[in-house]
Amino acid sequence: MINKNKKINYGLIFVVITMFIPFIAKDEYQLRVINMVLLYSIVALSINLIVGFAGQFDMGRTAFVGIGGYWSAIMMLRFHLPFIVAFISAGFFCAFVGFVLGTLCRRSTFDYLTLITIGFNIICIQIFLNWDSVTNGAMGLRLIPSPILFGFKFDTNFKLFYFAFFLLIICYIVIKRITKSKIGRAFEAIRDDPIAASYSGINVANTKVIVFSVASFFTGIAGSAMVHYSNYVSPYIATLYESIYQLQMPILGGLGSLPGSILGSAILVIAPEISRTFYEYRQMFVGFLMVAMMLWAPSGILGRDGIGEKVIGIRNLILVKKDKK
Repeated sequence: MINKNKKINYGLIFVVITMFIPFIAKDEYQLRVINMVLLYSIVALSINLIVGFAGQFDMGRTAFVGIGGYWSAIMMLRFHLPFIVAFISAGFFCAFVGFVLGTLCRRSTFDYLTLITIGFNIICIQIFLNWDSVTNGAMGLRLIPSPILFGFKFDTNFKLFYFAFFLLIICYIVIKRITKSKIGRAFEAIRDDPIAASYSGINVANTKVIVFSVASFFTGIAGSAMVHYSNYVSPYIATLYESIYQLQMPILGGLGSLPGSILGSAILVIAPEISRTFYEYRQMFVGFLMVAMMLWAPSGILGRDGIGEKVIGIRNLILVKKDKK
């Protein structure tokens, strides 16, 4: 109970400190990078839910970012629906698409699932590129309205920070509750041993469908938030490179660790922005970083047996030695 209270206190302290970031990072470029960290963190959380907690290696998450973004943009530009309707419906539409994809993949094993999701991602890119009458092809959709809630328009980096920040908090809390629930334990069971999970009474196929649907909802609203933030969406939002880039975020931070998803997003979004020269070699940097992580800490920084756990273990060992003295 004491540890739980400590975690809550640390979480509140982190939230309060983070809320003052826009007053510290007054440079528009810095604030924009921070906003992208917050939005990418939501995508990373959804990926961690499906890959880290359920053990389903999905390479098609950016397709849902694109679907959510295009859906929300079309709802506002073509049908003139309010932002909140377009935003929420983007999540539910992605959840429906995730349900269909999950149904098709529910019997697939690890390697076949990966190939199916890559194929699905490519199909979505081709639809975004060639359905000109709806998506405007390679040119994409421009002048997408900024988020508007209760008459308040989030049209600056300062305002959008709080929109993205509170959206991340809500998504984090909901996903945290899911992982601690009965269905969350079922996700972890099929990740660790699907055969044992099946013998324990868990319907493995239906559980896979559920995790695809739930994760797709969060990916969809993240995609919607991204395009309303940038006021633009194009097929390049869903490339395979983007899929690999986003998949690396929870892997780096730690699969099965929700704080790790945010940490991984922060590292991979901020690091290439340090300098223009560094940005040009970002793919090489990320490649070396992932190789180093796989060799030293396969579970990521905050994952099980990750760097964070090793540091805590070393600290505890030092404390034990001091106590003996």
